[in-house]
Amino acid sequence: MTQPPSVAGWAQALTTALAATAGEATLAAGRHLLRDGGAPLNVTQGFAISKFQLPDARVVRPRLVVTELSTTQWDRIDAAIMALPDAAIVAGTTAISDEFINPHLTAGVPLIPASEDISYTCTCSTGETTPCPHSAAVGLLLTERLRTTPALLFTLRGRPHQHLKKRLNATSARPARQEPSALESPPAGATQPLPLAAAPGAAAQLAIPDPVDLDLTPLTPAHALPQPPPAPLPDLQELNTVAADAAHRAQMLLDGGELHISRDTPSDIARLTMLPHGAHFRPAAMEYLSLDVVSMGHLQLAYTYGGPAGATAYLETFPVEHEVLAQAQAAIQPLRPASMATVEWEDNRLTDQAGGVQLRYGLDARWHPYRAPFGIWQPVQGADADPAQAYRAARSTQVRGRTPKK
Repeated sequence: MTQPPSVAGWAQALTTALAATAGEATLAAGRHLLRDGGAPLNVTQGFAISKFQLPDARVVRPRLVVTELSTTQWDRIDAAIMALPDAAIVAGTTAISDEFINPHLTAGVPLIPASEDISYTCTCSTGETTPCPHSAAVGLLLTERLRTTPALLFTLRGRPHQHLKKRLNATSARPARQEPSALESPPAGATQPLPLAAAPGAAAQLAIPDPVDLDLTPLTPAHALPQPPPAPLPDLQELNTVAADAAHRAQMLLDGGELHISRDTPSDIARLTMLPHGAHFRPAAMEYLSLDVVSMGHLQLAYTYGGPAGATAYLETFPVEHEVLAQAQAAIQPLRPASMATVEWEDNRLTDQAGGVQLRYGLDARWHPYRAPFGIWQPVQGADADPAQAYRAARSTQVRGRTPKK
C-alpha cells in the first residue's frame, strides 16, 4: 500500500451490507426519496440520522443504527493499523484506504458492519418495526459520504478517527538523517564533497544573512481578481469571499488558534456571516435558512457559544436515547428551583419551563443551554458534557422577560 489510498470501495461495501438488511426494493425507494437531494445527514457514535418532509407536511426522522465496537476491538484495530509501515499515508487522513475493508488488516475485526449489526428506526408509521424508505435513505446518504470521508465510519462504529490520527502523528517523527558510511564508495561519476574545514570560503557560506525589510504596501492581494470570471463560475464577489475565508483560516492556524470544522452547510453559514468578509451574505443566508433577523442572530450566538455542534443543535432536532435524557434529568433535579414541576422531553431537548432553562443535546455530546428572556429560547454560554454544569450556566445568566413559550 504505497500508492495514494483508494476510498471507492467503502461505499460499495456498505451498500452491500444495506441490501442484505433492507432489501433492494426498499433501497430503490430510498434512492427515489433522494433524487432531488438536499437531505441532511448527521453521524455520531452508533447511529446516523436525517429528516424528510412528507407530502402532508409532516417531518419524519429516520435513523440507521449500527452496533458499536468494543474498546478492546478498537485497540486491536488501532494496533494493527499502526504496525503498517505506511500507516500515516493510508490511515492518517480522513481519506482512509479501502484496503481496510479486509478484516485481515484490522486484526480480524471488520469495520463494515454485518447485517446483524444494522437496524433501522423511523418516526413514520411503517418505520417502527421494519426498514422503511426513509431509514434506507439514511444508509444511502452515508454511503455517498463515505466516498469522500470514510473516516465517518470510525465514528459510527464507536471511536472517532481523530483518536487514531493523534497516535499516528505522535509516532511519525522524522527519522534521523543517515550519514554515508566511511566504507561506502560514492557512485561512479559522483563528486565527493570536501570536508567542511578544508572547503574554501566555508565560513562565508555558513554565514546567515541579515533580515531584509520588504515593502509590500503597493502589492495587490492575490484574491482581488481584476475582472469577473466567465460563466458558469461563481461571480467575483463570491470568489473573493472564498479566497478571503481561506486566508482567514490559514491565519488562525498560524496564530495558534483553534479551527472549527463545520460539516454541514447551516453551521458553516453561521461562521461565515459573522466574519467581515462574509457579512454581506447575511441577507441571502437568512433567506436560504428561512430565518428572520432574530433567529439569525440566535444562530450566530449558538455558533459562538458552541461551535458547529451548537449551531446544529439550534436548527435541528434529532432522537436521543431515553437513557441519555433520563440521566440528564436526574443530574439537574437537585438544581431545579421548582423540583415538583414537569420536565419536558422532546427529541434532543430537555425543557424545565418552571426554571426557565432548556438544554439541547448536541452532536458533540455536550448539553447546550438556553434561556427565554423574551418568550423565545435563545442560546447562552456554558455548553458542557455534564448536564448539571450546563444547567448551572443557564441559571447564572441574568435575563429578564416573559415566561418562555412552549
